[in-house]
Amino acid sequence: MPGCARKKVVDCDVVGVYHVWGRCVRRAWLCGDDPLSGIDYSERRGWIRQLQEELAALFAVEVEFHVEMSNHLHLVVRTRPDIALTWTDEEVVRRMLTVHKIIHSRDGQIAVPSPAEVQKELEDPERVAELRGRLRDLSWFMKALRETVARRANRSEEIAGAFWDGRYRCRRLMDETAILICGIYVDLNQIRSGEAATPEQSTHTSAFDRILAWQLRQRTITGETDASSSPACDSQEMAMKSPDGWLGELTIQEVAGASDSQWNLRSRTGRRASDKGLLPLTLEKYLELLDWTGRQLREGKSGVIPNSLAPILERLRIRAERWLELIEHYDRWFRNFVGHLEHLRAAAVRSGKRCLRGIRQCAAAFL
Repeated sequence: MPGCARKKVVDCDVVGVYHVWGRCVRRAWLCGDDPLSGIDYSERRGWIRQLQEELAALFAVEVEFHVEMSNHLHLVVRTRPDIALTWTDEEVVRRMLTVHKIIHSRDGQIAVPSPAEVQKELEDPERVAELRGRLRDLSWFMKALRETVARRANRSEEIAGAFWDGRYRCRRLMDETAILICGIYVDLNQIRSGEAATPEQSTHTSAFDRILAWQLRQRTITGETDASSSPACDSQEMAMKSPDGWLGELTIQEVAGASDSQWNLRSRTGRRASDKGLLPLTLEKYLELLDWTGRQLREGKSGVIPNSLAPILERLRIRAERWLELIEHYDRWFRNFVGHLEHLRAAAVRSGKRCLRGIRQCAAAFL
């Protein structure tokens, strides 16, 4: 079945959640131990993750889940064009100039744009509008990420040429069900490949970042860390230092009396575009579901969903008996769109297709 054009999958003008990934084109590994050359590129995983954090603070694109594997990357991102509209012209110019400096940096250090550089761009309103559009564009986010990785990797190996095997791949996650399935799939990549046994050992995933942050918060609650300053300062300081503070907020906040627009506002820390949540479940329940799923897949079992986790799947209209199949065959079953049947049918109409890959699996797995 032919795929959809990228412009029919990604809409830069509306908020959307996407699963994006890319693979290294060479025999030499992206960030693993190459068995043929004998060179270990594992240290790249650290600066690639740091690069993602830097770009998440500059673009109107939120990184929700990530994993850096030995020869490919997976990201789940949410585009936020509404946040880009809140930035001043000067802020837009400074952000985009910083992105350009990151791409062309030889040592990975972030250079601050000079006042003269900023003023030159501000003199052209059309240019500013163009830069604002780039900061909300998923393709520009991936260009900045992939080009920076390619430049630094080529420089370290003292070679030139293509580093990636073509354009990044992309599928749109149409609803919360699709987001949960894809998030679990991404966070389990290291476990499924045999690199780790548990989520807390999957050191190059968003799950690991969130677990570290959860442990830090627990130590603060129990008084194991210094709490000499005021609670407000502690909260703000923790958000700035939290290992998952740059990732999109996982849990949709349900606060009495709070309007939805309140959670759409820009992030208080500036480490991400906004503080708006993504899924209707707590971090603890997400990690519990992640751990149980990882154990079943690693041990080749087909266990029954525990009673404590079943309500999560019921709320998202997922057949519990098909859950493990969805995670295990996710990459093979779906192509450009993932979601409930009604969402896939609507996407097919917009794309000018009679049906989409994965529609039968969705009909069988989703209530």
